[in-house]
Amino acid sequence: MGMRFAHRFVVGTSIALVPICLLATIGTAAQSGTQGIDIPQDSVIRLERTSCFGPCPIYSVAIDATGLVTYDGEMFVRAVGRQTGRIQRSLVAQLLATAERIGFFEMRDAYREIENPDGTRTSVTDLPTTIVAITLHGRSKRVENYLGAPDSLAAFERDIDAAAQTKRWVFLDEATLEELLRSGWPASGAEGARLLEEAIERDELAIAQTLIQAGADLDGPPDNQLPPLLHARSPAMVELLVTAGADPNERPVGRVGARTPLMATDYKDAAVAGALLKAGARLEDTDEGKTALWWVACAGNWRVVEVLLRAGANPRGATGMSAAECTRRAREDRATIRRLPIDRGPTVKDFDQVIALLEAAERGTQR
Repeated sequence: MGMRFAHRFVVGTSIALVPICLLATIGTAAQSGTQGIDIPQDSVIRLERTSCFGPCPIYSVAIDATGLVTYDGEMFVRAVGRQTGRIQRSLVAQLLATAERIGFFEMRDAYREIENPDGTRTSVTDLPTTIVAITLHGRSKRVENYLGAPDSLAAFERDIDAAAQTKRWVFLDEATLEELLRSGWPASGAEGARLLEEAIERDELAIAQTLIQAGADLDGPPDNQLPPLLHARSPAMVELLVTAGADPNERPVGRVGARTPLMATDYKDAAVAGALLKAGARLEDTDEGKTALWWVACAGNWRVVEVLLRAGANPRGATGMSAAECTRRAREDRATIRRLPIDRGPTVKDFDQVIALLEAAERGTQR
């Protein structure tokens, strides 16, 4: 999928400081919950999320001093176009107080690289950019967050989304879904199937349950080739889908890979594997001679390996190359690659733990 570039805000000249007394007043008002909140009339908080190499939601949202929320959805969102809403002014005050607390006005104008401890810089391609811009008391600051920004900035971005309730337009919230159903919207159509697929991926249990009850297609939209349980990320979602009729041993149709949901727990929580086993997932099913244990071991997920071995999985986990040998090779590859701060994959220690579990299991079977 090619790169897509969304419209970017054009905001006034950035500044280094905003009057501390003004922000302190805002912060005090937000914490006290009083009605007489003193927010400058020109205050505007803007958030924009741009394209990536994939289906990243592309939209922008602005919150003004009165609490008016203006959303513009561009691509990979449920609501494309302009939507408006309103929030309490106390939430606006809280956001401005947070901006002061995290030093937003002293941040760089752009974060585009990771600065490593040894002084080198690391760049990554194809990520989305998030832009936050604040106008306050006649002055403005705009910060681009592509890579390497403080964690506090990412948290602030989430705070803006939460205050503006952008989820109702980007995807769905429960109130919006209930409103759609009351209006006669057919959950059994293609859009309902797509939203159910996304709800499963997001682990939105309540929304998934409501959509299923309203008649959404469990198998997803017509172009989906993956069984619903392959998307499940929690035991509760596994249980919901199995109760609704999902097959814990179903394989994708028309794709190169033919892995079952249990084989696809290589990067998931161990409790998901446990829920699949409880639902009847078969331990020794294979894809090209490789069992779930082989796939999970090679991915360095020792917690799931532990679950599978406890359930009685064959420690070799495959015909041909054993699970332990695959894990050793994967460990060698990991040891040669610099681990970036954004890397959430397995560590060398994770692979060591997998190898220890497999070797102990093999010794036990040889007695």
